[in-house]
Amino acid sequence: MPGSGGMARRRALWRLLAVLPLLAIGALPEAAWPAGMGHAVGLLWELLPALFSAGFAWGFARTLLPGREPLIARYIRFDETRDDEQCAGYARGLTLFWAVALGVAAVAEAASVARGIELGYAPDAVLLALFLGEHAVRSLRFPSGGIAWPSQTLRAVIRAERARHG
Repeated sequence: MPGSGGMARRRALWRLLAVLPLLAIGALPEAAWPAGMGHAVGLLWELLPALFSAGFAWGFARTLLPGREPLIARYIRFDETRDDEQCAGYARGLTLFWAVALGVAAVAEAASVARGIELGYAPDAVLLALFLGEHAVRSLRFPSGGIAWPSQTLRAVIRAERARHG
């Protein structure tokens, strides 16, 4: 379809423009907001990690719907060291794993805000450990592809997203 690359770029630009106001929320001090809104904005800012985790969880989960390609399977197609046929079941399971892990992170982050507990970087550290651990599992499960390096994964994700968005 001619011109679809330009259309995809415009959609990506509009998405970015839609997110920019959210980023500006944190730049304004509480006193700058109309009476009583400062607390609500502060609460929204505290909930942003939970909202981002929930959004990413949904991004993974929706690709598991019937007729859709699991997100990890799409990324594996762009990893030259992996055979997408051999990894199909693994990709589906891993996509489900990340949907659940990110969903649990979202619930934990929202619950911490509700209870007034500061989690710090704990959710991020757990997700990073899971990401790195998955590479060790993948290396052992699919030895023909060699060691699974996080940098390979990130390159595959970037290639897949470039192909998708133009």
